[in-house]
Amino acid sequence: MSLITLTPGAREALSGDEIVFFDWHVTGLCCADAGEFSVRPLRRSRLPRRARRLGETGLVYAHPTAWVHLAELPVTIDCRPLWRWRRFTTDLPPDAGLRCCLGRPIYGPI
Repeated sequence: MSLITLTPGAREALSGDEIVFFDWHVTGLCCADAGEFSVRPLRRSRLPRRARRLGETGLVYAHPTAWVHLAELPVTIDCRPLWRWRRFTTDLPPDAGLRCCLGRPIYGPI
């Protein structure tokens, strides 16, 4: 199982029926795997059928393509409130999706 950690701020930002969802956005036209991650809160009732659970808390799910890349990674999720909005962030590098697609390690030197 993955090593997903939610900070206390991220846990408090979620309402009772919400989870954190890692979405996958395709950015390449020549390769179906080229893409990037995004993190957002989502109601359990709106969770896509193919979403896969990350971690043991049951509070984090991922798109199947994102799950493949995140399944064995230690990831910390935090929430930074910005006025009325919630912005969920991770400790993944900004080019994590590209690194995954190219077979390079996410953490450590390029």
